[in-house]
Amino acid sequence: MPTIKCLAEARHHLGASRSRPRRSVGNPVENAVKYARRGGRVVVRSSTDAAAIHVEVEDDGPGLPPDLGDRVFEPYVRGAWDVPGLGLGLATVKRLAEAHGGCIGVRSSPGQGATFWFELPRAAAGESPKGADRAPAAHRSA
Repeated sequence: MPTIKCLAEARHHLGASRSRPRRSVGNPVENAVKYARRGGRVVVRSSTDAAAIHVEVEDDGPGLPPDLGDRVFEPYVRGAWDVPGLGLGLATVKRLAEAHGGCIGVRSSPGQGATFWFELPRAAAGESPKGADRAPAAHRSA
């Protein structure tokens, strides 16, 4: 199990409902733990500016194959087939980030690990997060 280190600025207010940022951070952290070297490290960083919150999840695993690129954010595309998973986590993070006006990306070099990042817009003071007033489709009444 790798060591997980979190480097975060003060508490952030996102323009997203409460559970969605957790999924947005949770999926890349789970992947980083799966792909990090045995006894390696995972670093989670967050920062903010006037417009957005920036989150990075870095691991010291094998990195991504150079030909994979942004396809890793497509459903069922995986970095390695010998690691458990379906290839849906990063696709979900991308969908959630874009649905809330954000974006996602990756920096990676083979043998040097990978850093997945996403940005979400900050909520203005008093503004309710996007999607906070809507229940998920499975929980809506007809």
